[in-house]
Amino acid sequence: MKKFKQTPVWQPVVIGLVISTVITLIFDYLLPTPWNFRSEGTWIKLFFVVMIYAFINAFAVAISQGKYEARRYEKLVNLPFVLPIIMVPAFFICILTGAEIFNAKNYANIIQVEQVESGDAILSEKDAESIALMDTASAKQLGDREIGAIENFSAFNVSDDYIQLNIKEDAVKVAPLEYIGLFKWMSNRGEGVTGYVSVSPTTMTADYVELEKGMKYIPSAYFHEDLNRHLHYQFPTLIYGNIHFEIDEEGNPYYVSSVFDKTIGVFGGEIVVGAIITDPVTGNSEYYDVADIPQWVDYVFPGDLICELYNVAYKNINGFWNGTSFGANTGCMQTTTTDSYYEEDGEVYIEAGTDYGYIAKDGDIYVYTGVTSMAADSSNLGFIMVNERTGQYKYFAVSSANEQSAMNAAQGEVQQYGYLASFPTLINVDNELAYIGVLKDRSGLVKMYYMVNVKDYGKVVVADSREACVTKYAEKLGLDLNEDIIGNVPEDEKPVESTPVEFTIEVLQYVDVDGNTYVYMGTSDGSVYKALFKDNEQLLFAKAGDTIKGSVTNGIFTLE
Repeated sequence: MKKFKQTPVWQPVVIGLVISTVITLIFDYLLPTPWNFRSEGTWIKLFFVVMIYAFINAFAVAISQGKYEARRYEKLVNLPFVLPIIMVPAFFICILTGAEIFNAKNYANIIQVEQVESGDAILSEKDAESIALMDTASAKQLGDREIGAIENFSAFNVSDDYIQLNIKEDAVKVAPLEYIGLFKWMSNRGEGVTGYVSVSPTTMTADYVELEKGMKYIPSAYFHEDLNRHLHYQFPTLIYGNIHFEIDEEGNPYYVSSVFDKTIGVFGGEIVVGAIITDPVTGNSEYYDVADIPQWVDYVFPGDLICELYNVAYKNINGFWNGTSFGANTGCMQTTTTDSYYEEDGEVYIEAGTDYGYIAKDGDIYVYTGVTSMAADSSNLGFIMVNERTGQYKYFAVSSANEQSAMNAAQGEVQQYGYLASFPTLINVDNELAYIGVLKDRSGLVKMYYMVNVKDYGKVVVADSREACVTKYAEKLGLDLNEDIIGNVPEDEKPVESTPVEFTIEVLQYVDVDGNTYVYMGTSDGSVYKALFKDNEQLLFAKAGDTIKGSVTNGIFTLE
């Protein structure tokens, strides 16, 4: 009987290591997650890597030593299986180290919020032209219209990821072109992506900007030019995300990636600690700490993370149990939620979630949203503004109606058209805060503007232009308005001086016009005065023969 020829046991062990290393490198290439013990992806990747090695090692030892001789090396075979078994409970222990129940104080201090006066934080009506009211859906509508200007557009799409930026003190939304698929990338990778779309939310116009040199290292590229993979091999240990397109003040393209760290336990307390700025033409990248990020960069702290950190901090402000459904919720606050609309199979659905607006101020973009109690009623306790470049939180206390109430009030003014209100931003008119936003049709096109008083959402106006909306709002509330605004209003929409009148009612009639009730009052001399009933509810008690006083502005009577 021929004796089985044994191979030295170290050889299959080495072979197993080599094979599993090659598989690991392939695995890392296909799934470029960071090699950082604070990343959950690293633990999952390591688990599968060790399991692969354990099976390869066991198989190689069995083949090289023979079925019976391999029993002598049971420890060598079984030891690699021990590590993944240990990793599973260790992973869940790591999760627990960052749990809120054990770290309420740390979560409560995860952000620092500065309290400021609202007048110092909010744009006034004289800056109305720089207020960006367009949401991403509307920007996409305009941006898609510009695709005809792009040569060889069949290879590209306009990205859906429009980013709000502040370029030379003007708010813009930008989105790069992206490859449609692998074969389009293979056919055009030599030239690269040749441009981006810039949309002005203030003028509601879009432009296609063509670049001198094409962008090659972008998220829609493949293999080594895929930006995520490219960054992984440049910074293998960094936890990064929020990869997005930005331009500098001269219009040069860059991709900016937020860099995160976990500050509580192993996996808890994720915050932004810096950013990677990549030149997509050359592929060169540079890391910056938050304090050193260039001024032209606008978007490093994602809006969703901004709201999430605020919510977790003020949920734990007075301890973990106080912020639960079993606690008193003393001092607990959260950002407001609003209803978003989406259409599917011809049906319109409503979904509640976190939303926020943007304010362009002093060369930076600020995320703005209201703050309410954890009871989530229809009122706000105040507002937060957070710089998306520095992550600095500012809070100002203003008792007010929340954004959803303002949106509903605006939609009620034009309910006959079925327009939907976008999430508003804030404006300061003569030291009186107001919500200002747009009304869109079901296809996402901007149709009108609205303004609602933050303290009383019954005070609402709508108009066809931004300037007219601001003017009508100031007139309705009796506020002083910057003359620059009035100068931009069309002649037929400018306010005129009120004319005092006094007359005796001969005939009185109520008429519904476009969802609003008007009171028509005729006099003995043939004059007819028209009043909006919701602004003059005292007329409910008026009758023929009554003498009343008031004023007429733009053809509308207002009772004294």
